[in-house]
Amino acid sequence: MRVPVKSYSNLPPVLFVSAGMLRPKKREHILARRQLYLNYGALTLATLCELNGRSAHLIHGEHEDPVIFAQRLYAEGRLNPCSPLMLSMPSFYALSWTQLFCHTVKQLDRRVRIIIGGRWVTGPDPVWLKEKIPEADAIVEGLGEPLLLSLIDSTYNVIAKDIGVPDHGLNHRLIDNFQRYQPSIETSRGCGMGCSFCEERDIKLTPLRSPARLAELLEKVVSDYGGEEVHPYLQSSFFLPNPRWSEQLAREVERRQLNVQWRCETRVDGMKPNTVASLAAAGMKVIDLGLETASPTQIRAMNKASDADRYLEAASELIRACADNGVWVKTNILLYAGESARTLDETRAWLDNHADALKGVSVGPVVAYGPPAHVKPYLDEVYKLGATPTDNMSAQREGITHLHLSPQLSATDAEIESLNLSRRYMKETDYFDLKGFSYYPREYTKSDFDIDVQASAPSSLPFRL
Repeated sequence: MRVPVKSYSNLPPVLFVSAGMLRPKKREHILARRQLYLNYGALTLATLCELNGRSAHLIHGEHEDPVIFAQRLYAEGRLNPCSPLMLSMPSFYALSWTQLFCHTVKQLDRRVRIIIGGRWVTGPDPVWLKEKIPEADAIVEGLGEPLLLSLIDSTYNVIAKDIGVPDHGLNHRLIDNFQRYQPSIETSRGCGMGCSFCEERDIKLTPLRSPARLAELLEKVVSDYGGEEVHPYLQSSFFLPNPRWSEQLAREVERRQLNVQWRCETRVDGMKPNTVASLAAAGMKVIDLGLETASPTQIRAMNKASDADRYLEAASELIRACADNGVWVKTNILLYAGESARTLDETRAWLDNHADALKGVSVGPVVAYGPPAHVKPYLDEVYKLGATPTDNMSAQREGITHLHLSPQLSATDAEIESLNLSRRYMKETDYFDLKGFSYYPREYTKSDFDIDVQASAPSSLPFRL
């Protein structure tokens, strides 16, 4: 969305803040606190601000104390009543951090206007969220791009609509200390494949960017970082290139003489093996594969596929093709409602047969997200599979419901099984390679990692030493 540029030279920059967390999402250890997650949604909005003539900055809360963080912004003069504070909540895990941050901001200066976005958190029940964060002056329920200009400037009257993936790339230089973060390039949106646990199950998949435009954005990212080595994440919940697109991307990358290794995410039954060689030639080095389970029972329970055998055959062919072309495969496993010793054994046996082609395995139990009214239909589904909440009030309190997966597998048992399964397939060096490629600060070295490993409780780590 572009409109005629207005003059904002007399106004301070719009400050975008990506809400942090009081503790890591999964497990509490120093290695988890080192990880950086670039909020590319907030950066999209900050870039759009700049393109429309209004300067903007983005700063990430990470794991900094929210009170100290707010006080620092105030001392630096960045909390300004003349410019809105655009606060993005990436997940419900950011709620407690956000509550403390917003309360502190209003204590420091009640005139600062706080606008909260983050579609997966704000959309389900904005009334509930407003009760949790009374300091919020406005809560944006959906995508922020169509509304952005009207939020920062009341003279605009913008009708909200989904504009798809914006053509412009991201200006990573708008991020405070941007050099610490690996860059992102959004390639498509949505999925629409109907997996029962996924927020995007009913959101239609948009087309991929053209290969020529994607190569152009890869080249721009390298330029933004001064020619230094970067590992962009091609952001797409369901990266679905066909052979022709993949071949064109490889040609565009070669034509521009780019040497950029990148990472992406897709379903195991989406990307076809005959695309892998071209994608690897175009720079694909790491792929996050949403296998989720290798148990036919759980495949059906998750609504991952109607034909479990075909699903697993496709997964096997893709994983082998990646290994043959030097692409690191990190597969995601989700312990789901109704999980049992038998279904775990089925998944473990399948992974054992593919262990030589796997760089790492990330495992965790399913969690239900959202306030009570939003999450109830999903909880009703998983109750039928044998799951029960560990805390009946947690949805109302924090929008997060942890589950006992079945009468045979409690939440505690599921966490133990998750760690055991991860350690079975992932060594310490594999973990560092995968996290270092995308999530650790770019200056973070293997020596730094080794020191942190020594300072961590081995029982909390998802890899074998």
